[in-house]
Amino acid sequence: MPIRKAELKDSQAIRDMLDQLGYPLTNEFIKGKLMLLLNSSADEIYVYEDNNKVVGFLTLHFTVQLAFEHNFCEIGYFVVDKNVRSKGVGKQLEEMACKVALDKDCDRIEVFSLDHRTDAHRFYERQGYSHIQKKFEKILDK
Repeated sequence: MPIRKAELKDSQAIRDMLDQLGYPLTNEFIKGKLMLLLNSSADEIYVYEDNNKVVGFLTLHFTVQLAFEHNFCEIGYFVVDKNVRSKGVGKQLEEMACKVALDKDCDRIEVFSLDHRTDAHRFYERQGYSHIQKKFEKILDK
């Protein structure tokens, strides 16, 4: 399977895909964040390789639910290189995420997607996701 856990060497490819979505970050910044994810017991990051090139990735965060029997999984970032979209890469990553979530005793996966990412919304709906909530945000002063 061309999906594996991410490694620090994947930082440039991840940076390039985030840049395609409008996040112009440095490779050093991504390396720092990637190190945090790789060392977190509540997070995992996976990449999809095609011909030794990383062309997709997703991050998963696992939350223990205090009041419910099972945990839940949240997809944080889910990006497929624009040159290989609609070729099954995202579907394979999402299917793998479901397997990982089940292994971690999760009973669902949640994902937040910005309003303007309508192609992503259609993808999630095709994979069986439902629009279930309104999300609120508070920006904190630093």
